[in-house]
Amino acid sequence: MMKKILILAMAVMLIMTAAGCKKKTAEAPASDVKAALSIEPGAKIKLGLDNDLWGAAVVELWNKTYPEYAGIVEYTNFGSAGGVDQIGLLQGEAPDVSLVIDGEVLRQVQSLATLPAAIANVASRVSQEPFYSNINKSRALYVPVAYDGMTFSWNKTMVEALGIDTKDADNDGLPDAFDTWEEIFAWSASLKTRPQYKGKNVNIVFPMSLGNQWSYYSSFTSSGWQIFSEGDPLKPGFDKDSFKASLEFLQAASKANISVEANGAKTPGASMGWRWDDFLNAEISPFGLVGTWMDVTGAEAATTSDFKFSRMPTWKGNQLSPLVKTKGLVINGFTKYPLAAAELLKLMLTKEGMQAMIDNSSYIPALRKGAPTAPDYSKDINKQEMSAGFAFNYPEPSMTLPNNPAQAAMNVYYNILIEQSYYGVWDGTRTPSDAQAEIVKNANAWIQENNK
Repeated sequence: MMKKILILAMAVMLIMTAAGCKKKTAEAPASDVKAALSIEPGAKIKLGLDNDLWGAAVVELWNKTYPEYAGIVEYTNFGSAGGVDQIGLLQGEAPDVSLVIDGEVLRQVQSLATLPAAIANVASRVSQEPFYSNINKSRALYVPVAYDGMTFSWNKTMVEALGIDTKDADNDGLPDAFDTWEEIFAWSASLKTRPQYKGKNVNIVFPMSLGNQWSYYSSFTSSGWQIFSEGDPLKPGFDKDSFKASLEFLQAASKANISVEANGAKTPGASMGWRWDDFLNAEISPFGLVGTWMDVTGAEAATTSDFKFSRMPTWKGNQLSPLVKTKGLVINGFTKYPLAAAELLKLMLTKEGMQAMIDNSSYIPALRKGAPTAPDYSKDINKQEMSAGFAFNYPEPSMTLPNNPAQAAMNVYYNILIEQSYYGVWDGTRTPSDAQAEIVKNANAWIQENNK
């Protein structure tokens, strides 16, 4: 019943929007929603995505759905990271509709068009929260369509070859033998010699990437800490006891030897950069993190291994939570053809439009459960498992500093070289208390300097 109500409401809103325009119209045969198409005469619009197959699929869908307007949509690989800033710089030369990262939107609100009410009303109903409301507080600018984040993964083929039991008695998607970090650390510490897999020593149990702050974030949540948990952009929370306890988790991981060199020596913290691609493609470890942009299908075909996905294991009963953002669609505020751009965005948000994304990219839709626009990926077990894992991730805060709205509050995490403070905890050269004190000092100085 709820699905029928949502579909009916969506149809009514789109028809009302079209009725107020006096442009040439044509019936839209695709999607659950039938609406009158309204565009400017002679419109030519560009779509900016970061995936060529997806872009080509959207152009094909447009031409098939609206044959009278075939050829007016052109795709360009725009790149989602920094896309909002490029819209502000390029203005009318930038794509009319673009895929961007949610946290960047509030920096360039003046460059983005307000979404038509028909789109905003539907998007607010089907988008996964809090990603829609966090960005669209003052006016509707952004429609989240896909998760952008990482989930815990384990190489089932390797795990079984190493003799680890994969029984999942509680059916939570994570085998009982390693659903806690206590169990993983104990197994790692028990290794007198490093086991082999496919003729190579398994020197890494979990390729914790200390040098990459974004993917390392989950370790900071090991004692229940979350950044900006009070909702105040001036209080990241580094001074809390739970943050200090998370550094003790890093200390425990180090003592368990979860990453050693070929000679058995502990891997130096400063050399532990991004290693997640090697988990997937080079099979360097049984456990890791995998991002939504990674080619899991290709890796499984190349390695003949079966990768599984789930929530992260717990530590002392606390659920670790990687950061997750969304990528979504915006309309260029400088577009010459706002009606045509809106019609393209509408099409991309239909079930057929979302299916084009699913079938031609690694993205997972950021939609509420039961959304009528949800595409079908029931045969893709990897995407199903990753989607379930995202229920435990932490939405990256999108707040800006109160006196400097051009500065994202999260930059206090990314711009203070926080990894330089905790490398020593891993290496055993400094205490968690010392590292915490330095991080608090650097964060306070950064906020004072940037909140002007």
